[in-house]
Amino acid sequence: MADPFGLRSDDPAYDEDAEPAGRLSTTARTLLSLSLLLLVGAVIGAGAAGLLVAVSVLAAVAVLVLALRLPGGPVPRARRRPGPPVDNEPYRAYRQVAEQLSWAAVSRRHYDLATRPLLTQLAAARLADRHRIDVWADPDAARAVLGEDVWPWVDPHREPSRDSQPPGVGRDTLTLIVERLEKL
Repeated sequence: MADPFGLRSDDPAYDEDAEPAGRLSTTARTLLSLSLLLLVGAVIGAGAAGLLVAVSVLAAVAVLVLALRLPGGPVPRARRRPGPPVDNEPYRAYRQVAEQLSWAAVSRRHYDLATRPLLTQLAAARLADRHRIDVWADPDAARAVLGEDVWPWVDPHREPSRDSQPPGVGRDTLTLIVERLEKL
């Protein structure tokens, strides 16, 4: 970037045809002379207050010149187009259930934190509606109706697993749980 005040340095980025290093360009000398004249005129005309005003004006002009010489920011990218419309927009609950079921395959911990609460709610609703059993109050009766093979997968009192490594719960196990809930 060129020197905004015309000062030259030993930086090889400057043109070879430029004035020797350490010398002021003609523009810089002219600006410096005008600044000194302004300062002297301000001191003669208004004393210390004039000097303060003149220095303030020169500082503001210097900041303005530097600000105008700064490079601009990056060009904004074109906005992305919106994706295709969702075909199953009215079926938001279906998408939420599908998402919760998809976490089961990630790990046992993901199953316990995302999928098991959904399946536990479904089991509780089915057992309450069809068998008048409260899963939280009477887990033994719920275990007897659901079966020993399905109960550990929907037990609301079981602590969540700490194992977040794959594999999670397989499709066969999820199918067994869902089929058993449908038969209730």
